[in-house]
Amino acid sequence: MDPRLLKLSPIVVIGMHRSGTRLLVEVLDKLGVFMGADRQADSESVAFMLINESILHQCGAFWSEPMSAHFVLAEPETAEHLAVSAREALAAQLAKYAGPSGWHLEAGTKEFPAFGWKDPRNTFTLPVWKQVFPNLRTIHIVRHGVDVAASLAHRHAAALRAATGEPVPSALTVIRDHALGVLSSRRGWTIAEALTMWEQYVEKGRQESAALGERALEVRYEDLLTQPEQVIPTLATFCGVPAPVQHGALLDGLEPGRAFAFRRDPKLVAFARSARRILERYGYAP
Repeated sequence: MDPRLLKLSPIVVIGMHRSGTRLLVEVLDKLGVFMGADRQADSESVAFMLINESILHQCGAFWSEPMSAHFVLAEPETAEHLAVSAREALAAQLAKYAGPSGWHLEAGTKEFPAFGWKDPRNTFTLPVWKQVFPNLRTIHIVRHGVDVAASLAHRHAAALRAATGEPVPSALTVIRDHALGVLSSRRGWTIAEALTMWEQYVEKGRQESAALGERALEVRYEDLLTQPEQVIPTLATFCGVPAPVQHGALLDGLEPGRAFAFRRDPKLVAFARSARRILERYGYAP
């Protein structure tokens, strides 16, 4: 792998699952930030996602149970040890990430174009990636906790039922995506469980952002949907790419009605009221 790559400042998208990370990648892609040729349906680069999965597994964590990674990677020696493996894995997977574009070969003696990747797991594996790319930048996308929890619980419940054949999976259930080897625990089966996960991801994302200072940007999903003319130029400036003169195609796929969707469901409104203290702690109202 070209050693110059490790001196660059990739854009690392962090944030809780179901928070709009895929939408953010679509916008970044249109702005000219290369986000990987190996992206799957959720816009995650498979190469980086598999490396993140390996890091989590070595920390005894899952995407749905990430806190052990938080504690394990708080040890600088451990983060550096895992960074050695991450560098080797990335060197082996870089051609897949670049794809037919030959992105990693294009620059020659010139500057490399802006690049990055998205994976909610980055939120907890970031200590390793900071060792690999000391100059990285992060974009933390945050969405209302009830919308996130409702979306995650709906998706995860369906996945658990399909994998186990049980109407109510046991508390110790762990399922595996055999295509990619992704492991998932039962957590997130209920909206209450999913909200506690949201709380952990947002807290960790903000801790990491605070540590990076000006190399971190937080974007609200709702603002991206309802105020794109303000948010998109900010994203472009942060990423070091030209700001769009006209937003045109950048607005495709932005549906303002998806902001605060929970307010159309009385049950979710009631749940939001019950979780008022948690939501307000992170800047959201019921």
